[in-house]
Amino acid sequence: MTTGAVEAMPAPSLIVGLRLSGKKAAVFGSGQLATSRAVFALDAGADVVMYAPSTPSSLSKWVESGRLTLVSQAKYSSSDMSAFSVAFVADAAPADQHTVAYDAQAAGVPVNVAGSAALSDFALMPTYRGSSSLQIAVTTNGVAPRVASRLLQEIVSKLPSDLEPQLTDVARLSRIALAAARQRDEALAKLDAMPTGGDTDSTSLSLADISTAATATQTPESPLSSSGSVAEEAAPASMLELDELRAGTAQLELTTDVQVASSYVAHGLSDLCFVYSAREQELGEAALVWSRRAEKNAYGDWASALRMETRAGAGHALWGALSAGSRVSAIASAASLPYMLPVLSELVARKQSVVVHAAAQSLDNIATAQTDFLDALVALQSHAVFLVSSSPQEAHDVALIAHAVSQAASVPVVHLTNGAQSASEAMSVRMASHSRLIAYVEAVVAAARKLNASPADTIQLAFSQFKGAFGRTYCSFEYNGSPVAETVFVSLGEVASRAQALLPKLLSESDTGVLSVRALRPWSLSEFISRLPSTTKRLVILNALGDCDDSPDALFADASLSVLVGCSAAPIEVLSRNVYGVDQHTFANAVREACGLQELPAEEEAAGSADDLGQQQQASVPLLATPAPSASVSSAHAIAQRLAFPEAFATQLTARPGEKTFDVKVSSLYRMTPETYDRNIFHIEFDTRGTDLTYEIGDALGVYGHNDPAQVAHFCRLLGLDGSQLVTAVKDDQCQTRSVHSWLTHALDLFGRPSKKFYAALAEFATDEKEAEKLRWLTTAEGAAEFKERVSDTTTYADLLLEFTSARPSFLYLVDLVAPVKPRHYSIASSAKMHPGSVHLCVVSVEWKTSKGELRAGQCTRFLNSLSIGDRVVVSVKPSVMKLPPIDSQPVIMAGLGTGMAPFRAFIEERAVRKMQGANVGPMTLYFGSRHRAM
Repeated sequence: MTTGAVEAMPAPSLIVGLRLSGKKAAVFGSGQLATSRAVFALDAGADVVMYAPSTPSSLSKWVESGRLTLVSQAKYSSSDMSAFSVAFVADAAPADQHTVAYDAQAAGVPVNVAGSAALSDFALMPTYRGSSSLQIAVTTNGVAPRVASRLLQEIVSKLPSDLEPQLTDVARLSRIALAAARQRDEALAKLDAMPTGGDTDSTSLSLADISTAATATQTPESPLSSSGSVAEEAAPASMLELDELRAGTAQLELTTDVQVASSYVAHGLSDLCFVYSAREQELGEAALVWSRRAEKNAYGDWASALRMETRAGAGHALWGALSAGSRVSAIASAASLPYMLPVLSELVARKQSVVVHAAAQSLDNIATAQTDFLDALVALQSHAVFLVSSSPQEAHDVALIAHAVSQAASVPVVHLTNGAQSASEAMSVRMASHSRLIAYVEAVVAAARKLNASPADTIQLAFSQFKGAFGRTYCSFEYNGSPVAETVFVSLGEVASRAQALLPKLLSESDTGVLSVRALRPWSLSEFISRLPSTTKRLVILNALGDCDDSPDALFADASLSVLVGCSAAPIEVLSRNVYGVDQHTFANAVREACGLQELPAEEEAAGSADDLGQQQQASVPLLATPAPSASVSSAHAIAQRLAFPEAFATQLTARPGEKTFDVKVSSLYRMTPETYDRNIFHIEFDTRGTDLTYEIGDALGVYGHNDPAQVAHFCRLLGLDGSQLVTAVKDDQCQTRSVHSWLTHALDLFGRPSKKFYAALAEFATDEKEAEKLRWLTTAEGAAEFKERVSDTTTYADLLLEFTSARPSFLYLVDLVAPVKPRHYSIASSAKMHPGSVHLCVVSVEWKTSKGELRAGQCTRFLNSLSIGDRVVVSVKPSVMKLPPIDSQPVIMAGLGTGMAPFRAFIEERAVRKMQGANVGPMTLYFGSRHRAM
């Protein structure tokens, strides 16, 4: 291959998933770029309407063929957009760009605006197509197209000369393998058609003949082993072999785990399964292995699994595959759901059938997987159906129910599978064969369509049909416990299972019960109320929310509204407990406390619940072993090597290694409330020009605050640390080199609250036996009261290290033990359309006094309030939690209950811009409360 092949490079191709053949495209503009966009769409098979003053001469043949229609820009109307499948804006004035982009968004039409990644739904990629099946595409998400083109040319010029011939051989061998498979299937069909008794004629085939016929076309250079099988990659634990399940007609009892059980259903009922990578664990490995083995799905078709990236725009591949008529599913971490939110919302509006199997989990401060429903609750606003499972058996069953509901109601369904506790536990599961998968789905689809059932009714039909087909019962809300319970715990999935395991012991001391939520959306208020005992006086919402910030708890809100609207008797108190990351002993005592029962010692709790849970964690916090930390003191010579040879050492000069961050500058900062007011609410603006930072309405800005340098210097003096010493360590999966002062100021949450694990670990370093004993005692049930006092008093890592003077771990161990500084997320209080190149926040200073009278402030609000104009700040953007309605004329009611006023300021600005542009903007009403007066 020669470099000259790059000159013949065809026009850009659309990003994966969008097909234009037989569809209608709109192109706005009349210059060279608009012409290239029109030619591209025409070559892809679309009919094009071009809004331009005149027809470029190069497009005359398309006008004559009737495939291209020219319309004056002045005749364009917003109502025209709904007729198109895709829109391209090129060589148009900025005002026209914004108008067309907003119209496309309102009509649900994907749009590409040249030179504006913020207004574009997709990017165009320069693409190379070789003589074989080789295709190479490079994208920079529309931000730097020239860079992408140069990079593509560089890649193509460096390709090995023998690469394409090798790919041609691979393609030929693939065709040979498919032909052999077809021959084998035909031979087996002939064998099945033979008489079962008596002699057969001379044309009959033996199994050996069939095997020979199927492999006779292999060539000497075929990459097959001597036994004729392709070498396999390592399969995950609890992997299923599909032969029995494909051929059987009944349920088979097999041992597997949550991930494989749900992946089996996704593979069996899909043509395409997208696996969104996650840091928590390798999800969807079973589906990927079956895809590599070319295992067929339940419909007898080849099922493919593709690994995708979790990033902004995740989920567009689902849209593209659905537009091609494929049966589609996805396997993902729940952390992917906020990135998929815009696509899920659009798929709901367009009544598309797709199932996302999402593992509700995240990593805690010490990189241990924990059940986490935060991201899942954020994604509820997509209005997709949400179903929840816990055990491997439930994962299989609810996955099947999810696919049936999705197909029957034409709605996206999110199936939340179990988090960390059971995802790796293999159990005996009764698996449905391929034929029974299809039979059940078809039965639900037929019943739902006969009744013209809504999604909510379809869920009930699916539960009923499942009981008849498989004998297992599921409901939207499943109650276990006393029929005269006064305290009822409401929870999801694995958290509900943990609470149910405690019931045998609790019921001997208190009338209580557990209500497990199976169908989270659509929420059935009437069924929720009907499942509660009439004696209920208190609901306790047990939820696992990781980095919860100030995000509202949707489960708490649903339960509160249900009892407020649905209970005409005595009012029911609704409480909330966040049990994210707690061990079983702490969890059990949180439940007992909510019931008004005395906490149990660690030993008694362990004995009382081990039988209920099968495999129980240690009741008390285990003492951490102290292996050599993954850190080292770095010499100036070693640092110089890393800077001089960045490629060899993969050196990056960045404030937050491994994270997508932006370096912005403070452009405005002032206090909004009077000095006499008891709360300092201040407004701060950041200049984002020169960065790639973009945001949408409702997004949150993550601010990486610094610890107070003066406090850090004081701490270093007290502990005798050299702040200038360089230390290299692995933190957050990234190898970082910083000075001691930089570690304590920017990377480690020195003035944050430590967990019990830190107390236990610090005890191992205490040379004074009384101090070691006190630290260990604080992690036990006997020391729980004092530990709570320390938590409420905001005892920090630094406080503990200064209090227990004999516990002096080396700095290398501190890097391992102290939690990292996390970004604090603030709702963005500005519209990017009204303030281009700027992002605004409205922040409340958080201050309090400790029991000793010491005044303390929140780490990040203190940091922000101390900034000056021109200071640099490292920030990131968190996907939207709230969205404006897609149609401008829809009314909006805003109530600042927990979220504050900041996001609504952005909403109002966004609508103001649209009104100035001539849009028909609906009414907006803002409700707010008073801190010092009853309303």
